[in-house]
Amino acid sequence: MPKIVTKEETLNGAADIIKYAHRDCYYLRVKREARKYSIVSLNTEDLDIARRNSIQSYMEVMKEPPKRKISKQSFIKACEDYIEYKRLQVKRKEITIRSANTYEQRVHQRIIPFAKKHNINTIGEINDRSFAEYTNYHLDLEVKGKWKTKTSGLNPSTINSDLCTLKELLKYLINEGKLTPINLDLIKRAKDRTNYREDANPAFIHHEWEKMKDVLYTWDKELPVRYNRTRPIDDEADVWKRRWFINYIRFQFGSGTRPHESSKIRVGDCRTTDKTVDGIKRKYGIVYIRPDTKRGKRELIMNGHTILKIQQHLKKGIKIRNKQIELDNKLIRDEYMDRDINWLVRRYKDLDVETRQIPVFEQANKDDLLLMNPFCVGKRIRCMYHMETIRKWWNLVLEKADLDSRYTLYSLRSTHITFKLYQGTPIKFIADNCGTSQHEIERTYQRIRNIQNMDDL
Repeated sequence: MPKIVTKEETLNGAADIIKYAHRDCYYLRVKREARKYSIVSLNTEDLDIARRNSIQSYMEVMKEPPKRKISKQSFIKACEDYIEYKRLQVKRKEITIRSANTYEQRVHQRIIPFAKKHNINTIGEINDRSFAEYTNYHLDLEVKGKWKTKTSGLNPSTINSDLCTLKELLKYLINEGKLTPINLDLIKRAKDRTNYREDANPAFIHHEWEKMKDVLYTWDKELPVRYNRTRPIDDEADVWKRRWFINYIRFQFGSGTRPHESSKIRVGDCRTTDKTVDGIKRKYGIVYIRPDTKRGKRELIMNGHTILKIQQHLKKGIKIRNKQIELDNKLIRDEYMDRDINWLVRRYKDLDVETRQIPVFEQANKDDLLLMNPFCVGKRIRCMYHMETIRKWWNLVLEKADLDSRYTLYSLRSTHITFKLYQGTPIKFIADNCGTSQHEIERTYQRIRNIQNMDDL
């Protein structure tokens, strides 16, 4: 920018009449927001004429919005800044880490690939129409994911969730002064015509629920074949593992929790209380759901006997695990004490290299997972079973019961809600207990309204 040699304030401080070095004409410098200026030539070398022309020039300048410098920052870098902003919101406890991870997933998996496909490389290239085809593009998408799997387009609900993130990203860039304001209304939502009566996680029909339970409750009787087994305690451990799965299914159905919520519940998050109703003493369970879950923290009510049974089963599992450790330690002392330490560590992943013994498994405390598996070893000690293992067992039960494979672990939540509706529990109570909304339940479970209102109809 040339050096200013003359400057005279005018129009009550709203502008300056200036003259640059090595230029003959006077210019009007109009003050805009955030210490920015609009500069226009007054087309005269006479200061008096420049003063008279300044009013008309000022009015013409103010008719137009201030011109913004075109940003050459890459769109990918801007997205990374936005994700950093979301991480900052997590630190401020404005959003959960789960929400921040969801934003990051949408940006990296779909928004950035769309921008690359449509040659949006810098922020300065974004205009009103840049993302107008986002919905149609993803509805027509034929290939997705790292493994290039075939698809018939993304689900409308997924696209609409992306659009919420995309619009928030663009508003963030506008507010940061990096992007000229654009018309976000041109980015249209996808019409969601999903038939929620045939959802992806259907609830069990009553007779199929009974078939599933018949197989489930005999799950601990048919143990897998083990070769070269000489320790009875290992058979007892297999029975414990099978019964753990039975308890897991009972808990999912009884609580109506989402699988990821159950995996975060601690022993200290659960308590029971007795209450007499109609002369009958009942045991209620109160479970604290942590803030870093989908709908945030809440306390749900369920059958207290289910919680007590799971806690007792956990104590029994730790006792069995410690018996296994005692036998392994005896074997090490009697036969393997002189073996190479690397060989011992490979064979016994929990081995203490200094004592050449396996430490006993400590009893569960309030910070341990309610559904902990004491038979996990090595780095995964004091963890729950992996979801893939649980899902494999679940599919085996469905196969043995000869049931439709559409039933998922999430179907236990759907079944919980459906059965509560059949029992006449108010939707508001169910929604609060399950961490969802009344609207979501009414939309998803509308198929049972007529059956509920059978007498009135």
